[in-house]
Amino acid sequence: MALQVTEHIGHWVAELKLETIPRRIIEELKNQVLSCVAAIHAGHFSEPGRVVSRTVRQWSAGKDATLIPSGDRTSLHFALYANAALSMSLDYDDYLFAAHTGHSAVVGSLAVAEAANRPGSELLLAQLAANEVGGRLGAVALGGALNGQMCTFVHLASGAALAARLLELDQARTAAALNIAMAQPPYPVRAAFFGSEAKAVLAGQGLVVGVQAAQLASQGMRVVAEAWEGEDGFAKHFAVHPLAEAFQNLGELWVSDTLSYKTYPGCAYLSAIIDCVLSLQRQHHIDGRKVRSVEVCANPLTLGMEALSQPYLRGPESLPVTLNFSVGYSVAAALLDKELSPRQFLPERIKDPATWDLASRVRLTLDDGMTQKMQETALVRVDPAERSGRGIRIDWGPRQLNTQKMSFGARVRIEMESGKTYEAEQEVPFGAFGRAFDDRRKQVEDKFRRETRYTLKKERMERAIDMIFHLEDLNAAQVRELIRLCCSERS
Repeated sequence: MALQVTEHIGHWVAELKLETIPRRIIEELKNQVLSCVAAIHAGHFSEPGRVVSRTVRQWSAGKDATLIPSGDRTSLHFALYANAALSMSLDYDDYLFAAHTGHSAVVGSLAVAEAANRPGSELLLAQLAANEVGGRLGAVALGGALNGQMCTFVHLASGAALAARLLELDQARTAAALNIAMAQPPYPVRAAFFGSEAKAVLAGQGLVVGVQAAQLASQGMRVVAEAWEGEDGFAKHFAVHPLAEAFQNLGELWVSDTLSYKTYPGCAYLSAIIDCVLSLQRQHHIDGRKVRSVEVCANPLTLGMEALSQPYLRGPESLPVTLNFSVGYSVAAALLDKELSPRQFLPERIKDPATWDLASRVRLTLDDGMTQKMQETALVRVDPAERSGRGIRIDWGPRQLNTQKMSFGARVRIEMESGKTYEAEQEVPFGAFGRAFDDRRKQVEDKFRRETRYTLKKERMERAIDMIFHLEDLNAAQVRELIRLCCSERS
């Protein structure tokens, strides 16, 4: 079987040049670095983050790359595994259509660039390649059994693409790396994803294998068959949409235009809800202890994720990984604490009985208006006349994705014991694509400062932000300096 899809991708990755990338895309990549590093810092203090950090330190082999934010040096593969786990542990990551690529695109590019002594311009191109390849690969599974963060196979492809770029592989060896990476794609089980702290390591496992695939290809491992397509390939078992359709317009249409950044830990489908809750809290100084009920009207994706997580709720004994998908808990904690941050997902905070009492009075229903808006802006289309089971199609269309928006809307109505009510509505969450660039840039800067303040002094923090905003100008030594700046003072 002749190689097809991976040859096409391999050629594009190998030939990428910074001067051909729109400036808006480069600036989005910088936002993604800020958001992902902030998520790593936040995850460092989470329970699964602490477990992973302790475990990886015990492995301690080599000093090729850096663990963020501790500053400890370890092997490249161990750094990939640990940093990706911290970025995923609180569901505080960035996302795009149709995958959560930051766990590999940012984590992998930083670590491999550090180990391979590569400059900031190449780091950005590797990050872009990982986003574009991973996002499009996630799109082929839309509507299937795996979606969103559960599509952990994207990190195999993203890891291979970014490492191939940073290791300067040619087209043929990049295609080989992509095929080697997909030799054994993962299929996460729902119980592990919604009911286990092991969710934190799912992205890192794939990222390590993807980078190893590029290293194997660089040493001459041969591939003569396409592992992505055909009767024996990845698409046969995982894809709902044709692979070729997903990878149309590479280098012309950018899924990186859809990069979105979470301002709260938790599922993206909860973001607009918390935007509404905290907006009402700020406006009316609501006393959460005097709330009679909360009515949340949202889109079908929010209701779907809530339903999937419900079997794993254990009240005050629930894991943060489960509560990241819980509308009731997130709304109640935000009302009582006037914030939704990593602190609301600490074990001692989760046990608070008042939060669970209020959570029991949060009602979630489907909103027809929000559902219609989501359908109108969707990048997938359903053909009711198609009866073959592939009636859902990716609709790139003659468009640029920077004109689209992430419509995960919600309406919230809070009723007080006094009978007074407060209402708010939000269609596009703060930090999501569809909002002004300056707004999203401010969101990620604030997130970075908020989550690094426990480990970085202000001068170090601001220096790191400035270097990220000038990534394309950094030489290899300055890239290593940036990574050190993102770590605790003792590093």
